[in-house]
Amino acid sequence: MPERKTIGTLFELGGRVAMECLTRTGLDYVIIDTEHNCFSTEQVAHCIQAAENGNLIPYVRIGDTRRPYVLQMLDIGARGLIVPDITSVREVEELVSSAKFPPVGKRGYCPNRTSGWGMDAWAQDIGHYMEECNRRCKLIPQCETAEALERIEEIAAIPGVDGIFVGPCDLSIALGIPLQFDSPVLIAAIERILRACQANGKESIIFSLEPDGVAAWLEKGFDSATCGLDTSVLMRGYQSLVAACRGTEA
Repeated sequence: MPERKTIGTLFELGGRVAMECLTRTGLDYVIIDTEHNCFSTEQVAHCIQAAENGNLIPYVRIGDTRRPYVLQMLDIGARGLIVPDITSVREVEELVSSAKFPPVGKRGYCPNRTSGWGMDAWAQDIGHYMEECNRRCKLIPQCETAEALERIEEIAAIPGVDGIFVGPCDLSIALGIPLQFDSPVLIAAIERILRACQANGKESIIFSLEPDGVAAWLEKGFDSATCGLDTSVLMRGYQSLVAACRGTEA
């Protein structure tokens, strides 16, 4: 688990320039969202490089959980995979097998850019290389379905799972209370997920549209919060700018 509370955001805009701007904001990490966007692998690689150059940790939310895509995202440098729409323990076990090197999983080995194509000093010893990749490349399933919630204690306990990402929007829909973020049903579900993470020593991450929600969940014990989307922040910022220019309220 992280030594301090961390803050990230979802990256929807795409492009190296947008990522370079985010590296200058004080964020700890960014989640490049390939689930809801049509980013090519090359675009994702460029965004990962831009984030790394600015000391911003690049995670990737993957919309494709097949082994080749999982390996590709890790090989181009994703420091973690956020995996949506989990519905079973078996799905997570298969992801661990693909994403983690032995003895945890069965990830395929090939020198890649993260290790200087095998030339970096830390990658010279294969045992150290696999151990370090397992440590630095996080596997973080999302809990946003009723099925995942029902099995969350088992999912959080799986070796190779580094944390759980709570998606309140889709989870609320799955529980029949769409976007009712103050519903006791949703709050109880989120607290259950948090307890499962804490009981298993796994990182707990939650998404919130607003800063107030971030502060509240961090206070309750979450290790990290992903606040908003870069697209929404951009639009709101310009709405405020235009309103200020016109002397009106945004």
